[in-house]
Amino acid sequence: MTDDALRLRLPRSSERKRFSADRFALLPPVVAAFIRLHHATCKFTILGAQYEVDALRSGKPPIFTAWHFAFPALIYYFRDRNGMLMVSRSRDGEWVARVLRSLGYHSARGSSGKGGGMALRQLIGHMRKGYSAGFIADGSQGPALVAQEGILILARHTQCPLVPVSMAAKPCWRFRSWDRTLLAKPFSQVVLAFGHPLHVRKDCTPAELEVLKRHLETTLNSLTADAEGWLAYSHSQ
Repeated sequence: MTDDALRLRLPRSSERKRFSADRFALLPPVVAAFIRLHHATCKFTILGAQYEVDALRSGKPPIFTAWHFAFPALIYYFRDRNGMLMVSRSRDGEWVARVLRSLGYHSARGSSGKGGGMALRQLIGHMRKGYSAGFIADGSQGPALVAQEGILILARHTQCPLVPVSMAAKPCWRFRSWDRTLLAKPFSQVVLAFGHPLHVRKDCTPAELEVLKRHLETTLNSLTADAEGWLAYSHSQ
């Protein structure tokens, strides 16, 4: 085969880049539609629903926080509320931000490692307009089930209630990612468990913040256990 024939058969670099860009633009709405349709087949049970209701009626926009593994079910549950989530500034983060936009979210771009201060300011500005915020307690890269300080700084600065929430599902898939992402299987039972809102004082010291971090970790793990326990009990009946 001649060099000319090869040039005719292989796509040019610009064409490959355009195809990649088109795919990058088209996939997020498809993924968002999948999340909506997939979770619409599931039966949701809410534990501690009054904590969510009380926080929404408190007069201050709540900050909902959860472990990263619960992300798929929670972005479905909180969809179309004009909430804002912190999303990393990486290319993967851009893709996630586009999926979230199709689910009715705003994104504050940053992470604990890069752009975190700017993202926190965006979250604060959004909350001043009366909208709630979501914050992954263990961040975008972990370590898993270890709370990061940013969520407590946001709660301290805004003086808004911090509402912990976790979940379980049966049957489900657990991925081999750093956070062991949980995805409920179609037509499965999903349990969301809300906890008592936490309040961080304006004058909270670094030592007190550390204690609150440990308390938040314990609370989220307890809520996960509550959701799993409810599922185990319901399936034993």
